[in-house]
Amino acid sequence: MSDRFGRFENLPEDRRRAIVDAAFEVFGGEDYARASTADIARRAGVSKSQLFFYFRNKRELYLYVLGVLTRRVADAVVDERWYEIDDFFEIMRYAVTRKACFVGLNPRVTEFFVRAFYLGHRDVSGTLDAFMKDAVPAMVQIYLGHVRWDRFREGVDPMRVVRMLVWCGDGYLHERLRGGGELDMEAMLSEFLVWLDWLKRATYREEYL
Repeated sequence: MSDRFGRFENLPEDRRRAIVDAAFEVFGGEDYARASTADIARRAGVSKSQLFFYFRNKRELYLYVLGVLTRRVADAVVDERWYEIDDFFEIMRYAVTRKACFVGLNPRVTEFFVRAFYLGHRDVSGTLDAFMKDAVPAMVQIYLGHVRWDRFREGVDPMRVVRMLVWCGDGYLHERLRGGGELDMEAMLSEFLVWLDWLKRATYREEYL
């Protein structure tokens, strides 16, 4: 991020949020290449020159918005109850249920992330690939440090289970997008809960089933 980032961070919160929300709406509704920075500026109530006073280019703005939305989702999911749950599969159930509620109230969130990670433009695809590569280990370290990993059977690598859940979600989304169907978050949630149950039975010690 350029030194312009500091200028943006020094804006009043309502001004920052107006610009981020405008960018989020435009990037969520259009492919990256077609998303208009003039449209973003208009929706945010600023001039295009003001927008580029804070962000060097569209790519920088896009990646900033990605970071903000990622934090918003995490804030919506991780609450006080989160750290009271030490069972891996229960916390995954809790996470996807809360995320589905958040997305239900903010449908553009799904559109933004789908366009980012499944329809990514060459200008940002490399950065997004690196982001995803680092995201899973970071998530485990930051949010799952209190989980009882000893409940897994001997010889089971919990990180492999985490990656399998990520792959299941990726596969489901790729299948839906390839078929041209709309994403149904309730249907995906139902499928994910089935995957959780299967993996728990396959990987947990008998006394924790």
